[in-house]
Amino acid sequence: MILVPNRLRLLSGNNFLLILSMLILFSACSKKITAPKPVDIPSPAERDKQKEIVPVKKKTDHSIALLLPFELNSINLKTAGRKDVAKADLAIDFYQGFKLALDSLTAKGHDFNLQVFDTQNQETRVVNLAMASSVRSNDLIIGPVFPEAIKSFADFAELGETLQISPLAASMPSEFNNPGLVTVNNTIDQHGRKIAEFISMNYKPELVNLVLINTQKADDSKFSTFFKSSLTQLSGGKFRITERPTAIAIESYLDLSKNNLVIIASSDRLFLLPTIDKLYKLVNQRYRIELFGHPNWIKAKYLNQEKMQALKSRISTSYYVNYKAQNVKNFIARYRDEYGLEPSEYSFKGFDIGYYFGGLLEKYGKAYADHLDDSIYQGLHNNFKFSKNPKFGYINNELIMLRYNNFELQPVK
Repeated sequence: MILVPNRLRLLSGNNFLLILSMLILFSACSKKITAPKPVDIPSPAERDKQKEIVPVKKKTDHSIALLLPFELNSINLKTAGRKDVAKADLAIDFYQGFKLALDSLTAKGHDFNLQVFDTQNQETRVVNLAMASSVRSNDLIIGPVFPEAIKSFADFAELGETLQISPLAASMPSEFNNPGLVTVNNTIDQHGRKIAEFISMNYKPELVNLVLINTQKADDSKFSTFFKSSLTQLSGGKFRITERPTAIAIESYLDLSKNNLVIIASSDRLFLLPTIDKLYKLVNQRYRIELFGHPNWIKAKYLNQEKMQALKSRISTSYYVNYKAQNVKNFIARYRDEYGLEPSEYSFKGFDIGYYFGGLLEKYGKAYADHLDDSIYQGLHNNFKFSKNPKFGYINNELIMLRYNNFELQPVK
């Protein structure tokens, strides 16, 4: 096993790739994350001698396999530039956050054996890893991260009671039909339901006018379908929804005497900008409008904050970091000290997933799966609360509602 120094600092260009390829091929562990010791087979005489010795109970090491797409196989070490190195950014950032989480747990006296594998973003590689005993023998398997790889791995891995964690994919668990899969990231149906729950709990049907703008594109229709079915179920069909493909002549469907709740199911920039401009002009014409949007809006830096705030815009998200919180400040300081870099979205996600599942493994051992649905975790980027589906595995039900306030997105309390 290759030991990773406790303070691994990332370099750039070829040196970075050379070091990374040496350190993260098959396994990795910090000074606090101990590697398993080789087992010696004693001779008959030694066995007889050992019978006289009272065994000392040792602390159990928990083993974790981390399967990430470093794609080192596709990078030419002699000619690689920053653009080539960027292929591994997601994997590196997630790994560093994850390792920092295990370091935090080991500081409390816990021991872990972490093995890191490069999936190379190739199906044959993923299949080989799925059948490898060095992967399947672990207590917990994190990854792969992409939907196709998740399915390929599950098709060939015989994991028994060991769970496979899907750390980043927002795919529907029904696509994998795997009762041993744990889906951490929220799916589009959950986002649709979250908006429906918020409306159902905070508005009276007779006092609002609902307009859904659905372009009928595949992704937009998915979000729209889940939103409509959830709102109908939650309210008993009391809310009436007017559905339109665009914002053209939308004022004809708005009501000056009511609060107009407008839901836009699209995250297409070319569609979104003129639609929001139209609604903003209507607000200035004394229409009361509250806007609800697609979860991908959280990454839409091009949205005008003044207009979004005037429209009282809200979105649901599975990723929000409060940089004013002390625990977040502590994490960033540790991350900078450890790696000399700023943590990315995947660094935060890696830490939360590592800390939550590592903590479960340490507390309950191999029986950790029995406690997934009764454990709640308040993370740096989202909370974890899982429910079990006998066909599709464990699903995280925690989502965050955000609203534009003081010209920034803030959690809705």
